[in-house]
Amino acid sequence: MIKPRKASKIGTAFAVCLILACGLLYLDSPRGKTASAAGIPDLLTALPAGAPTLAYLDLVALRASSFYQHRPDKGPLTVPSQDYADFVRATGFNFEQDLDRVALAAWPAAAGGKEAGKSVIIAEGRFDRAKIRDYATREGKLDHQQGHEVFVFPGTNRTGFNSFTFLDDHRIAFVGGSSISILFAGNSDPSAGDPARERAARVDGAAAFSIARMPPIPDNAGGGAMGGAAAAQLLSLARSIQWLTLAARPEGDNLRISIEGECDNETSARQIQSMLEVLRMFGRAGLETPKNKQSMDPATFAQLDSLLNSAAVTQAGERVRILLQLTPDVFKLGGPTAPSGTALRSPRP
Repeated sequence: MIKPRKASKIGTAFAVCLILACGLLYLDSPRGKTASAAGIPDLLTALPAGAPTLAYLDLVALRASSFYQHRPDKGPLTVPSQDYADFVRATGFNFEQDLDRVALAAWPAAAGGKEAGKSVIIAEGRFDRAKIRDYATREGKLDHQQGHEVFVFPGTNRTGFNSFTFLDDHRIAFVGGSSISILFAGNSDPSAGDPARERAARVDGAAAFSIARMPPIPDNAGGGAMGGAAAAQLLSLARSIQWLTLAARPEGDNLRISIEGECDNETSARQIQSMLEVLRMFGRAGLETPKNKQSMDPATFAQLDSLLNSAAVTQAGERVRILLQLTPDVFKLGGPTAPSGTALRSPRP
């Protein structure tokens, strides 16, 4: 019989690992060697088709990028998680060294809460399969589904990862729920009729990106706190955004970030571009006030000034895009901090 408190450790450990990887989404790198013929990373094609939300991160490219190499602290990352530390000691796995790529597909919960949201993450890297299997069978339950060994464990919350299976020696799939059937549903032609993947092909060359269909905005959004024609116009513009894409790649020592909103009509896209240009103008004016110059940390001021000066807002058809450039000075924000938590570097057997 599984003890929920112990069995949840493996879920927590893997979740910490993947959250840390996805938390580095904005630290991206040059084009990797994993692009498929369709212009999307090969790992993405291993996910079930049809998800309205996709995310991808190439940690191999991240670690090789000049931007990442400028970070001041070259030591191991640390996390305040004893569960992850236990997992590292038991399996020898370290996401900073052993995790190469991560791809995610997610479906929102059904309206009215009748059906929970679904999610699948596939991680690619170097795994000691025997050690992970031993750890999983000690802390969870071994099941057999569709020809695969499946390790099932209680989730920490409704959307927690409840099962995982090895797809091969270098890929692990994590599924929300106790069944892995979603991994093999509707994946015979991963590019047909899949709007999110069609948009992923447009960001070919970015090793990190996320793509999401925007959920409907209810009529009572704001709860009546805002009113008037201006608020109604903002709400109308927000409703016009159907897709949001975030992508990043380095240019020299810097990092170029693209945020693209896809509207349902060209007029709304032009209006959003104009509004963003006005906001940037006010932002620059506010930043330059004597009070902000005197009270703001110099590194923070320099980074915000650089972002506002380098930002470009463009519009083409139904799409409006913000281009930003991060410099290595972003690593200076917040100043030096003392290491805390548990180091992620694991001893090698």
